Amino acid sequence: MHPTRLIHIPTCIIIAGYILVGCTSQMATALEQQDATLPNPTPKSLPLPVITLDPGQLQFSVDGSPAFTFSRNVTGYQQFDFATFLYWTNMSGDDFVRIQLDSLGMGYTSSGLVDTAWVQQWDQIFNKAEAEGLYVLPVFSVWYDWNAGDGYSNWKSNPLNQVNGGPAESPAELFQTDSPTQKMWLAWLKTLVSRWQGRNNILGWEIFSEVNLATDVKETAGIDFVGNAADIIRAADLKGRPVTASIADTGTWPDFYKQDSIAFINIHPYPPSGQLDRTIVSEVRASLARYGKPVLIGESGLNAATPDSTDGRITMAPNAATGIRHAIWAGVVSGAMNGRALWWEDSYGIYFTSLGIPFLQKYRSVELPTVKFVEGIDFTGFKPQASTSTPGVWGAAIGNEDLLLGWYRDASCEPPDWNLRPLVSKQMVTVSVPGTATNWRVDFYDVNDGTSMIGSVFLTRQGKTLIIPLPDFQDAISFKAHS
Repeated sequence: MHPTRLIHIPTCIIIAGYILVGCTSQMATALEQQDATLPNPTPKSLPLPVITLDPGQLQFSVDGSPAFTFSRNVTGYQQFDFATFLYWTNMSGDDFVRIQLDSLGMGYTSSGLVDTAWVQQWDQIFNKAEAEGLYVLPVFSVWYDWNAGDGYSNWKSNPLNQVNGGPAESPAELFQTDSPTQKMWLAWLKTLVSRWQGRNNILGWEIFSEVNLATDVKETAGIDFVGNAADIIRAADLKGRPVTASIADTGTWPDFYKQDSIAFINIHPYPPSGQLDRTIVSEVRASLARYGKPVLIGESGLNAATPDSTDGRITMAPNAATGIRHAIWAGVVSGAMNGRALWWEDSYGIYFTSLGIPFLQKYRSVELPTVKFVEGIDFTGFKPQASTSTPGVWGAAIGNEDLLLGWYRDASCEPPDWNLRPLVSKQMVTVSVPGTATNWRVDFYDVNDGTSMIGSVFLTRQGKTLIIPLPDFQDAISFKAHS
């Protein structure tokens, strides 16, 4: 979430007023003892698919097979909001939710103890997610809690801020190794991981969202902080789930994602141009080439700016839904681990009166055709494949030597209007093909439902490529090419 995204976090549910413990050793003792004193969560025991991140794979494995997954960013004012969005997520066939834990307050007191009422609320929400068959990727902290700039900031209300009885004179102290602030935060982190690691529906752990936007933090300090936190998590999580952290797509921290402490890349595309589909394909593929690690779309949108700002109004443009649909399909063929992963459209629109529930309902199942399209596909060995096309279409392809998936759209359908031609015809796509298979059958699918086949063609490989003539269509078309 970028500085231009003003989010109202309801501070009325942040519980404060705890007495600061007198010295660092006392603080540490209290924090270590808290695991035994907090009430234990009681998640419902329901059958869940087993989702893991296996070595050498670019996708999560679902019940043993690499698969393309779908996710949402879920927030809300109260339990009812979360229950609503989790239900929508389930009904749309998604797999997990990414949840920034400071949605209900920062979760710690000025002495670094876990806020008991806060953690019990999250226990209930995680229970609800499991009841809906969903995994959770918790995000422990976010840049705006540790940014003292003139823009949007929660620093003044941060319990670890010295003015609130905490140890930190500035946000930068969180990123100073062995500082009292970092020790307290890491002990708080350990308590939460120890509490939740026994759950069945924890997908992984995101240490910090957009570290590079915290005040006065340099890349080396951000790397050290994430490394220290990752060590804490790996010692506390007996199931050894993957750990990640994210940086905003502003500026460059070239070495951040190279660290062994980060199991998968976590990108946040918000193109000022509104060309979210093109940006997803380019950023995912660039990250795969640069780091050789799986790439998660953590969050995304047509613009980072708030929907009530001049730049952010593209979120509410008449044809914005077309751009969102295109972005979700682009995710499938980009090489990313997941699709959807939106921001305003997933749930954060609830904080704006101009959007609210009616806006969110518009997008409640927008990914469903894409979910149906990839259902049951084993993504083992899937990699982005180079492709070119005639000028009337744009898109991408992914696959292995046995199966290729492609999606191409009307190349003239661009923001801010996303106008569509009545018919796109006589277009052709050339896709690089791995392996040695000569003969291929290409099945074309209607992108409106992801399951209706609208034609097939049998083709012979031309050298290292497959030249695919597209049938006439409007808006976009997808295909599965079988060797």
